[in-house]
Amino acid sequence: MGATTMFYVVGIASAVLLGIQLLLLMFGADMDFDADTDVDASDGGGFLSLRSLTGFFFGFGWSGVAAREAGWSTTVSVLTGIAVGLGLFVMIGLMFQQFRKLTVSRGANIATAVGAVASVYLTVGANRSHIGKVEVAVSGRVTIVDALTDAETDLRSGARVRVVAEIAPGTVLVEPT
Repeated sequence: MGATTMFYVVGIASAVLLGIQLLLLMFGADMDFDADTDVDASDGGGFLSLRSLTGFFFGFGWSGVAAREAGWSTTVSVLTGIAVGLGLFVMIGLMFQQFRKLTVSRGANIATAVGAVASVYLTVGANRSHIGKVEVAVSGRVTIVDALTDAETDLRSGARVRVVAEIAPGTVLVEPT
């Protein structure tokens, strides 16, 4: 196999994989897999991720094709491919590290939910026996927050409750309605 063909194969294969990743992201899915070392290669949160590796091979393949089509030698084409691939690898790694830092504050003024009617999402244990979750409007948007209750019976999923107080950051006290 010639150098130009090798660059085309790498470029096309990585473009297909990149296209699949983008389609899955658009529909809220992901390409997850865990190695035996518990390294998640799908989160895109660091430099060594499936996305950054795909970016490297995409840059390597297509810049190698461009270099060969421009008449450059195989050695210069490979070095160009490596340089462009590494650039994309680092850029994608940094971009997803920054995306990972974007978090929504859980303390989105939960006090605004006091008095609101909520819906139990995960069972809230009776007499504060275990934390459950409720769906409630907080600062104008519906969110899920941790909840406890002083009720004598468990509050099951789907039950309507009223938020009585914020008892800890991100945790509310609820009562049946």
